Amino acid sequence: MQRRNFVSRILSICIFAVALITVGAQAATMNIKNNCGYTIYPGIYPANIYSNGGWTMGAGASVSFNAPTGPGRLWGRTGCNSASPAQCATGSCGGSGLQCAGTTGIPNTSLWEWNINASGTDWYDVSYVDAVDSPIGVTVSNGSCVQPSSCSNSVITNCPADLKSGSVCLSACTKYNTDQFCCRGAYGTQATCVVANWSASAKTYVNNIHSYCPHSYAYAYDEGSGALQTCGTGVSYNVTFCPGGSASSSSSSSSSSSGGGTVANGTHVVIPYNNSTKRLDDAGYVLANGTATVVYAANGTNAQNWVFNNVGVSPAGNYNIAITGGAYCLDDPAGSTASGAKVQIWTCNGLAPQSWKITTGSDGFSTLSPAAAPGLCLDLPNGATADNTRVQLWTCNGTSAQKWKIQ
Repeated sequence: MQRRNFVSRILSICIFAVALITVGAQAATMNIKNNCGYTIYPGIYPANIYSNGGWTMGAGASVSFNAPTGPGRLWGRTGCNSASPAQCATGSCGGSGLQCAGTTGIPNTSLWEWNINASGTDWYDVSYVDAVDSPIGVTVSNGSCVQPSSCSNSVITNCPADLKSGSVCLSACTKYNTDQFCCRGAYGTQATCVVANWSASAKTYVNNIHSYCPHSYAYAYDEGSGALQTCGTGVSYNVTFCPGGSASSSSSSSSSSSGGGTVANGTHVVIPYNNSTKRLDDAGYVLANGTATVVYAANGTNAQNWVFNNVGVSPAGNYNIAITGGAYCLDDPAGSTASGAKVQIWTCNGLAPQSWKITTGSDGFSTLSPAAAPGLCLDLPNGATADNTRVQLWTCNGTSAQKWKIQ
């Protein structure tokens, strides 16, 4: 996942071999909290630690589990859809659905890494060697151990322009993939990996990590900054995504086309303007091509949970909208440009009928138009909201029948 991962750093200081012969099965308790203002989809390696390697955490959610003796890592994917494996804005892995199942993620995400009970010692670090998507803070139950507990969202808002990728701040290694920035080849030692010789933006990234996220890795040979920590085995770790509170909507959200509103990548319900007790619904929660999209009484089921994702969508800024639990997206049938076309779900394919422009007004309600028919809007016939009313496309007209709350 990283160009120079945690295990290789441990090897470089000659302690990993000791970990492999550790006797016993002492575990460390890890308490994970999502303190961001958006949904996180944590990935974890190895998979047998928790939930086969991946799960969903809404804003404010917490989970706890035991990490057994040995190395591991945790990262907070953002903007995941319902494909299998899920495609995410950051940290996508293999596996099945949201479960990484023993695979690691692509290198555009923040990491929490550990090696538990290496002959009586825990080794741990927070790493931004690849990128910063959601800041991470860690506190340790033993107060005498170093706590990399704070990371300000300023590390993202002050990201050098050439390293900014949407809402993510990439490292120079991830962005440019050179031996120099990735500390490999001729630059693959502590002595030859010299940040002072890097470009201005690459140095700024490192300095920002050190300033806004102390005791964390900014590049592969960053042990000198106090990034790699140790603590006596038997402690618990409290790991918080966005330790300073919501990392603002900038971390995994996208501005709508007009009106100044934003829709965060992740899972939402879609509520018609005319009836707040109803939801956009996959009729009968049937995961099959051509299933009708309707409005139905709010019931909290996955038939009414939609995963919004704007990463890699064309045109830029548009969204794919997938029903939770299957790789099926909200779809303009056959790319119809005729008023009255009945909206459906169809296998997610990345084409224009599944690319939705979201325009949010000052009242917080949005209109949705498919790229295949930009003059048409998601519409309730005559504003009707009775259960099982079929949702259609109709000429955009600004009426309440075409206004939706994405929540």
